[in-house]
Amino acid sequence: MKPGERIRIRCVFGLLGAVPVFLAGWLGYLQVLQAGELPRGDGSTLPLVAATAAGQGARTENVPQPRGTIVDRSGNVLAIDREVYEVRARITVPRDARKSVQKYLTYFAELANELSAAMAADPAMADRAVVREVERKRLLQLFSKEFNTGALAALVKVPDAPLPEKQPLVADVRLAGQVDELAVIEALRRTDARSSVAMDFLHSFSRAYPERDLTYGVVGHVDTEWKSDPATGRRWIETIGVCGLESFDDLDPSKAISRPFRLDGAGRPYFLSPLKDTPQPTVVHSTVDIDLQRIAERELTAQCEEKIADANAKLPVWGALVLVEIATGDVLAGASWHRDMALRPERRQGLAKSSAWTPYQNQFEPGSIVKPLVFAYALEAGLVDWEHQYDCTPGCSTYHERIGALGRRRPVRDDHACGLLTPHEIIVNSSNIGASYIGLGLEREQWRDYMGFYGFGTTLGLGLPHEFRGGTNPKSFDPSTPIRSFRANSAISFSFGYEMQVTAFQIARAYLRLFRGAGSELRLCRGIEADGAWRAAPVSPVGAKLSPHVIDAVRAAMVDVVSADEHATGSHMHRRMLKELGIDLHGVVAGKTGTAVSQVGVPGRGKMEMRNASFVGFLPVEQPRWLAVCVLQKDDHASFYGGSYAAPPAVRLLLQTQSLEERRLFRQESQVTPVGQDRAMQSAPGIQAEAGGLQRQLR
Repeated sequence: MKPGERIRIRCVFGLLGAVPVFLAGWLGYLQVLQAGELPRGDGSTLPLVAATAAGQGARTENVPQPRGTIVDRSGNVLAIDREVYEVRARITVPRDARKSVQKYLTYFAELANELSAAMAADPAMADRAVVREVERKRLLQLFSKEFNTGALAALVKVPDAPLPEKQPLVADVRLAGQVDELAVIEALRRTDARSSVAMDFLHSFSRAYPERDLTYGVVGHVDTEWKSDPATGRRWIETIGVCGLESFDDLDPSKAISRPFRLDGAGRPYFLSPLKDTPQPTVVHSTVDIDLQRIAERELTAQCEEKIADANAKLPVWGALVLVEIATGDVLAGASWHRDMALRPERRQGLAKSSAWTPYQNQFEPGSIVKPLVFAYALEAGLVDWEHQYDCTPGCSTYHERIGALGRRRPVRDDHACGLLTPHEIIVNSSNIGASYIGLGLEREQWRDYMGFYGFGTTLGLGLPHEFRGGTNPKSFDPSTPIRSFRANSAISFSFGYEMQVTAFQIARAYLRLFRGAGSELRLCRGIEADGAWRAAPVSPVGAKLSPHVIDAVRAAMVDVVSADEHATGSHMHRRMLKELGIDLHGVVAGKTGTAVSQVGVPGRGKMEMRNASFVGFLPVEQPRWLAVCVLQKDDHASFYGGSYAAPPAVRLLLQTQSLEERRLFRQESQVTPVGQDRAMQSAPGIQAEAGGLQRQLR
């Protein structure tokens, strides 16, 4: 070996030996002199510790905060959040699939097969093969829309036909929404491993309603949809269409929450911990009893659809049935029915969400169900002698003196001829002439006070959106309206429930005030659990009360309405229940029927004549505990009486309410000690005297 070659070899090996020395020195410099830090371009430093390496795979996703839960008075879930994912994919056609039309279409056919298999991956799913085929067809239609694959069908017959120049090669596709099955999500993540498909799983919550068909009106609903800003790319969830209890502010999520996760070596995410800093979901405890709500819906639907099989029969336009606990004002049930729901079942969900026909929205002229309210107010004011007999004969001298002399254009008529009647008998016979005599005893300011005392024309205070307050004709209490005109029209009409608009909830509140006093309000929420604390909703305070003798007098008259007396307006329903159930309702259920004919404006159809059938009932008759209000409205000229149509579902609901309460009490008694039994009995006032009452009637 020549000397020059030895020198070159020594230099090479010397340089190679210097490399590890340099690396050792560099590592020492980093670990010792720089204390384990690296400078960044922005002037900050990056610590060279294990936590930094671990942080390289750490990620955080923001997810919407859950709305919370709505439960009934027994804790049964009425609305709850369900964690779901919206699955979006960025599909990039691979190079090999771009070589020809045949390969292009084959790629999307295989992708549709793979994704449809993932969508049907839930092992608990019935008919998975059917679901898979449905999903495959849906995905092929989706690809046809996004990648215009349908336009390539004619080119398939040409061997190795090239793709058109402007054929889409990349697109963002929404594959599915509200995916909540873990098996489906995992199957889709495996599809995400394809180099040509990049998936995004957008976390969200979907609202679930276990008793959806029963709770549209009272519990309400909420729709959500994703929104995005094209300029910034920011995405968020917007809530739309909120109504019922779902509209409560406590259920409105204030901010998003975060969930940390990690990326594995292949960049695939996996979660390590639950949602971070998650507040306890709010729980709204409603007053609704789902068992009673189910009964109310069933009875109302059965009455409204009684003649649905008759092609010539015309069903009511809408119906409402409300049940209230008098001691607290709690709304135990609030059922709704609409004709379109029965005649167009395929649109049931859409109609239920878009139609304003809940018991706090549908307005009607109440008719004679207000007579007990008018008589109670007049008796309390000292304007009625309960023993006096009023001549209610049509065209009698008293009629001409008190009503005819006022120049009223429309005569006051009764459904059947009446003679001398006491106020008690006027209510039982539902005499409009007799009610007019009583109403004319009230001055205009007293009528204004009457409306305020019972809450007509004022909000229910339940915080429900789109509530209709109803009220009277603006001219009724206009100072420019002459007193004579007021007496001839409004005072007489108010006496038997005309010239005013109310809702079923407002009638329930009015009778609540009759029994409990002014200021009594309905209650739809018993309390709220928020942030681990219980906030009870107070029972409304009670103001001025009617005298006990006034309430007893009106209550006794309503007891006789539901009797075998042929002139009592509840006699038809009394006979029907005696025949169908074998129960003599006299002394078991009390109530008042109502019938009204109104002119209602219908969009696109002008003024139409509507007939309102209504009934207010309570039970037990001696110490009323439950109050029911039923209203049905029909748009034809056929007879439509409250005693025949509105009374039966309300009475059945009241009877089943008492029966259910007795069964629950007996069930409770069999499961507790004597001490617990005493406590249970004390917690239900008046129940000792009521238990067994219906059983005795049934025997």
